[in-house]
Amino acid sequence: MIQQSVDRCPCCGYRTGCTTCPVCFWTDDGQRDADAAMVAGGPNGDISLSDARLNFAIYGASHRRYLDVVRQPRIDELP
Repeated sequence: MIQQSVDRCPCCGYRTGCTTCPVCFWTDDGQRDADAAMVAGGPNGDISLSDARLNFAIYGASHRRYLDVVRQPRIDELP
C-alpha cells in the first residue's frame, strides 16, 4: 500500500495542505483507505471517503452540493 503524504487530500489526492480541501471540499477527518467505505460522520456528514472519491471523479467535488465552492487545482498542487 502506498502511503499518502500528510499534505495530500485523501479524497482528490491534490497537495492542497488544507484541512478542508479547496479542490474537492473534503474535510480531512483522518479516514484513509483502510476505512474508506465507513461513514464516519463528523465534518463530512453522511458521506464515506469512497463515495466522496467517486463523486469527485464524476462531479469534480466530494459531493454535488459543493460544486459552487470548489476550484481547479493549481500547478503546484498536482499529485
